Amino acid sequence: MERNALLAVAISIAILLVYYELLLPRFYPPQPKTLAEQLGAKPVAPEPLTPPDPTTAEPAPGVDEKPAANAPEFTVDTDLYTAHFTAAGGRLRSLTLKRYPTTSEPGSPPLEMVYAGAGGALPLGLELRGKDMEAVRDSAAIYEIQGPSEVHLSGDQEGSVTLLWTQPGVAVEKRFRFRGNSYPFFVDVVPQETPPGTVEVGLSWLKGIPPAEDHTKTRVFQGLMALVNNKVIHKNFPDLEKPETMAGAIAWAGFSSTYFLSAVAPDMTENERLWLRYQEHTAEARFLTRTSGTAALPYELYIGPKETSALEAAGHGLQKAVDYGYFTFIAVPLLQALRFLHALTGNWGVAIILLTLAIKILFIPLTQKSFQSMREMQKLQPQMAKLRERLKDNPEQMNKEIMELYRRHKVNPLSGCLPMLLQIPVFIGLYNALANAIELRHAPFALWITDLSSPDRLGHIQLPFVDSPGIPGLTIIMGATMLIQQWMTPAAGDPAQQRVMMFMPLIFTVMFINFPSGLVLYWLVNNVLTIAQQYVMLRRSADK
Repeated sequence: MERNALLAVAISIAILLVYYELLLPRFYPPQPKTLAEQLGAKPVAPEPLTPPDPTTAEPAPGVDEKPAANAPEFTVDTDLYTAHFTAAGGRLRSLTLKRYPTTSEPGSPPLEMVYAGAGGALPLGLELRGKDMEAVRDSAAIYEIQGPSEVHLSGDQEGSVTLLWTQPGVAVEKRFRFRGNSYPFFVDVVPQETPPGTVEVGLSWLKGIPPAEDHTKTRVFQGLMALVNNKVIHKNFPDLEKPETMAGAIAWAGFSSTYFLSAVAPDMTENERLWLRYQEHTAEARFLTRTSGTAALPYELYIGPKETSALEAAGHGLQKAVDYGYFTFIAVPLLQALRFLHALTGNWGVAIILLTLAIKILFIPLTQKSFQSMREMQKLQPQMAKLRERLKDNPEQMNKEIMELYRRHKVNPLSGCLPMLLQIPVFIGLYNALANAIELRHAPFALWITDLSSPDRLGHIQLPFVDSPGIPGLTIIMGATMLIQQWMTPAAGDPAQQRVMMFMPLIFTVMFINFPSGLVLYWLVNNVLTIAQQYVMLRRSADK
């Protein structure tokens, strides 16, 4: 095969990898499958509320009524968060994360993790269900608070508060347990007395979804995520307008974004069903649990960052909420290396620079081999031009003689492309690491780069193809270094191919405009190091 064709194939593979791994998911999210399609199971078919077996029935449609105003509350303050619970429906009204501000602006308030749904609906609503009975909900109930109105916990300190819901024929407790240095907290639902025929309890975990223009800067919750039958599923909110129900081993379910997770993990997974819906800008995941007698139904709630250590400590497979893509085996070690370098330097941008330097050092042998191969290819260009001119009417013979020319001079036409292809998985792995690492959220570097997890912007000018106002200064500098690098690379192809290659810096610059600045910084530093390396190799080659 002619060298130009081999080079074209290599470049095409690299571009396709970047396009399918980075660009396509970003601008054209794939349409998610139904839960049944993702899990390879059949969803439970919706049926009326009066079948012989109530566990096959769907929860009644509609959003809970607005909770009563001025109801008593209790507050839990820990090292990590502040939570407010209301006696109106026994709901979680607010939870703010102390270590994570809403924006990168100075003085930004702690990030709020609870958003009320339609009609003021809040999470942790209960529903008692059974055959030949109308479902009983606690949305209008005023719980009795049994415990202090303020709980302050630090370190290993533990505290608890119990809420009691009573009405004729109903007595249900919600027992909350907290710890000062841990994001997870627990709620035990204890059905002390229920209407005759009650066999199932529904616990609602819902989230109000503000209009896009109201939460573009925070983007706290972007979709529903769950671990069912040991498989992670993702659902975009609009795709749940038609409710779905899934039975199986439900490890956890909740609402996820790039950096945060709000999830419920039931302890009795074998008796659970999961009912999902989205209506009136309200997403809901309702856990439907078989109950017998007055046995407590325990749930663990995780509302916090996607910190790997915190998720692993919580258990239930919550660490699977962090997705590093196909190159997880590369992304995880790179992220660990970044954390180590940050511990040494105290600056995530400097850590990225040092990691780039380390990666560049590892690729030095391949880069040198590539450079030498391209120099040898350059020397063969006059002979290849004569072959093309002499055998232009006989392509098959021309290819044979070109390959013989390569063999005679011991030149591998693919060796010039090999380093680029090997760096693509590293590039994608580091991209996924930077895009999902909670540590980089709002992490400043220097000058105008105040958030390595967001695109860099200088000023406030709105430009085409730019998501947010400002000039992508770092990206433009990166494109300039790519142009210099391309100019210094030995020209080994025909003039038309060389002109095409000169467009690569422009293509990459446009492609990187809306990428996280941490990734742009990596590519910029990589280009600068490559330029320096090429300069040294050119000087050595000239001295020979």
